[in-house]
Amino acid sequence: MKNNFYLANSKFLILFCFGLLGLAFSSTVEAHPGRRAADGCHNEKATGERHCHDSPTQNPKKKIVEKKIISSEAVVIDSCYDGDTCTTTSEEKIRLACIDTPEIKGPRADPEPAKAARDFLNSNVAGKEVSIRRITKDRYERTVAELVKDGVNIQKLMVSKGYAKIYKKYADPCPWASNFSGDISADNESSPKQNSLSCPNFVLAGGKKYCL
Repeated sequence: MKNNFYLANSKFLILFCFGLLGLAFSSTVEAHPGRRAADGCHNEKATGERHCHDSPTQNPKKKIVEKKIISSEAVVIDSCYDGDTCTTTSEEKIRLACIDTPEIKGPRADPEPAKAARDFLNSNVAGKEVSIRRITKDRYERTVAELVKDGVNIQKLMVSKGYAKIYKKYADPCPWASNFSGDISADNESSPKQNSLSCPNFVLAGGKKYCL
């Protein structure tokens, strides 16, 4: 008789414990319905709202803001071999973009105008710091680039003075080349200081300034 009593009480206690566990689990489900995602959040079944749990051990993620850095690079020209090829003091070979000048040597050589173009280019950039806009590399591994000295586009200057011509086959990288009339006075008039630096030797005739 006692054994039956203990057995009945044991069954009652087991059922009671399971009942308590069931209530506890049910309340947990009610409090946080739905599984958490990798970010610790889940959707509430009752309201459909997204619900997140912040972990005290996790540091909040910092918002990354991308910054666009615009910078102009400068180089110092050591010397120029001809009217469209220069070398910097760091030994970088520069092929002036979008223009072509006579060759000093080779089957198409025209030494006299070639040397005049070289000397004029050297007088403007050799030993001086210039801004550079690198475009690409040519088949000789030279850097194809535009040079600017004191606000004056050196390629336009060479063409305007008759030392170079626009290299139409490769002129696409230079927006100015498609409709350049050969006059850079508009570029120079904006700054008398820049004008004097880019044209140290000149004559005045008819109220106009002509570089030598």
